[in-house]
Amino acid sequence: MLTITTKLLIDIMIALAAFFGGWFLASSSGLPEGGLFVWLVNAVLFAGLVVLAQIPARVYRHSWRYVSPPDLLRIVQVALFSTLGLALINFLMFRQAIGPGEFYGFTWMLATGGMMLVRTAVRAAREQRLAELLLPLPVRDIHAGKPRMILIGTPEDVDATLREIIDRPDFGYEPVGIVLDEEGLSGQGIRGIRVLGTTRVLESIADAQTDGPESDVALVFTAPPPTLKGIDRAAIARLRKRDFRILTLPRTSELSETDHGTVRFRKLRLEDLLSRPPVNLPVEPLRNGFRKRRIMVTGAGGTIGSELCRQAAALGCSELVMLDLAETPLFDIDREIAARFTSVKRQTLLRDIRDGEAIRDAIKSTRPDVIFHAAAFKHVSLMEDHPRQAIETNVKGTENVAKAAREFGVEQMVLISTDKAVEPVNVMGAAKRLAEAVILDMAEAAENGTRFGVVRFGNVLGSNGSVVPIFRSQIEAGGPVTITHPDMERYFMTVPEAVQLVLHATLEAAKNGVDPAVYVLDMGEPVRIEDMAQRLIELCAPAGMESAIEIEVIGPRPGEKLREKLIDAGESLISEMDGLRKVRPNAASRYSADDVKALVAFARKHSKIEVADEIHSEVGRIRGG
Repeated sequence: MLTITTKLLIDIMIALAAFFGGWFLASSSGLPEGGLFVWLVNAVLFAGLVVLAQIPARVYRHSWRYVSPPDLLRIVQVALFSTLGLALINFLMFRQAIGPGEFYGFTWMLATGGMMLVRTAVRAAREQRLAELLLPLPVRDIHAGKPRMILIGTPEDVDATLREIIDRPDFGYEPVGIVLDEEGLSGQGIRGIRVLGTTRVLESIADAQTDGPESDVALVFTAPPPTLKGIDRAAIARLRKRDFRILTLPRTSELSETDHGTVRFRKLRLEDLLSRPPVNLPVEPLRNGFRKRRIMVTGAGGTIGSELCRQAAALGCSELVMLDLAETPLFDIDREIAARFTSVKRQTLLRDIRDGEAIRDAIKSTRPDVIFHAAAFKHVSLMEDHPRQAIETNVKGTENVAKAAREFGVEQMVLISTDKAVEPVNVMGAAKRLAEAVILDMAEAAENGTRFGVVRFGNVLGSNGSVVPIFRSQIEAGGPVTITHPDMERYFMTVPEAVQLVLHATLEAAKNGVDPAVYVLDMGEPVRIEDMAQRLIELCAPAGMESAIEIEVIGPRPGEKLREKLIDAGESLISEMDGLRKVRPNAASRYSADDVKALVAFARKHSKIEVADEIHSEVGRIRGG
């Protein structure tokens, strides 16, 4: 490893060589006026200027082993400022240049080229590509003989991926081609890899790379397939059935601490194809907002809760408190966080949010800065048969967490809610609507203490008990795929995208003060469940079996609506931002501690039919109806 002193000495020698070389190339009259002494003084002066010009941008600190184009641009600037500085000093001191104008031009070019060459040679040596730099003949690619891959995406995404992998001897694939979603680049190259064509002819390009019925070529998407021109689900389905390995880049939340700065691929998931093009929001505000903060997640073992844990850890939280009553999921997410994020301090708490004293002790002992309250009963049909449990968990449990958060000075608490809380027709949605009202009541009473917020969104793809894993298992069994109504629609979003938007909404809510608001995620357009079932059949059914798997309509289950809404009729839109809507709730949408106490007491004394009716009656009251 070269020290700063060694690097500066090399640059001084290059500067002296450039000065002498520039002089002999440009001057045929021998030494300048003043003789050898003036000539040598100017040479030393130029070398000193090269050193001084590196100070403002700390060019001398740049690692030569990892030199990049921005570093080389700095070298051009260093040589230029040094050359102009030499000319200026000569003019001020002697009222004339030391030599002809060509001398300064040659000196600048030789100094620039010399400093660039030595840095590039050091990087090439590190990457075992020095022969490729020095020899005019082609050399063996460092990835030759490895499994082949074709990169697919936009020019920018492909270039960024190649920049990370092309010079890494330990990378496990050999890039053999590029497929872009832009016209006009076919036959050209990006970082030495040939562009084979556009995404509109991806299938024929992939077929041309293999000789047999099974391919040894990996197709790597550097951008989400739904965002690329000419890539549809049917094309992906055909490629999957021809046994192409289809890979993509992981999301930021899927990376561990050791993965940042490297490139690794994962298999393309069905959720990547079924979702709408993702909302791309900046990650840096999230890092600034959650780095070095203590985060508590209730329901940490669930789909949303576990993803909140992953993303909070990836953003650099100082401590992660994972709370759940489900033992095995809590154990699993704790092991995952421990393996992937070794610098994050973590605690696991096996607690029931219905136990107010246990929750109080948990928050008192851990003192989180932010609480994400994701713990809840979520299955619609189950809650129709268990309305008391829905009240005790979704309503009273939320109040327990919120009261403890306020008592112990937690900076912010965010309730994870659902679109089923909007004009609810089922017990689960009604209980979540009352939970929202509990949080809004707390927000008004918080004054300058804890900031309370609500984030509401629809279904997430691939969550526990959602339609995607159910449909997939039915397809694997040969069908039929069962839906409840041909016109039923739902909003869908991938789990990582939903959680990223929750985190952005949390930062927005923190600015909101005590003014109650509900943040609604932009879920895009609703999707017909029958259409989703058909897409999954296309993607998952064995080749030739697509038409044999039928879709069967079995009728709506108790508590189901044909269509969900994200904003209630009594709510008004305050503002919109990327991926988020800020909504002002109905002025009556408050549920006090006395209301919760009375509802819980009612639930413990009456039948489930009466309890269900009472929940809906209470929702009607706070909605102003």
